[in-house]
Amino acid sequence: MHVLFLELGVGANTPIIIKYPFWQMTYDNKNSIYACLNLKEAFCPENINSRSTCIDGDIGEVLGEIYKKIEEDI
Repeated sequence: MHVLFLELGVGANTPIIIKYPFWQMTYDNKNSIYACLNLKEAFCPENINSRSTCIDGDIGEVLGEIYKKIEEDI
């Protein structure tokens, strides 16, 4: 089974709750992908870099651009 670990706006203030567990679960499950959308804190460890997508940006702006693109394609 494929799994997406999607992290939206989790900063470095409390990484042990979401960020670190997502990284570990991505590393442990070779059928998983880690995606992070965060302003100035979008990163991942090297050991999962090939199965990660990190977007440095404002969540509202990025999701707004995605929505506009979907609307254009409909």
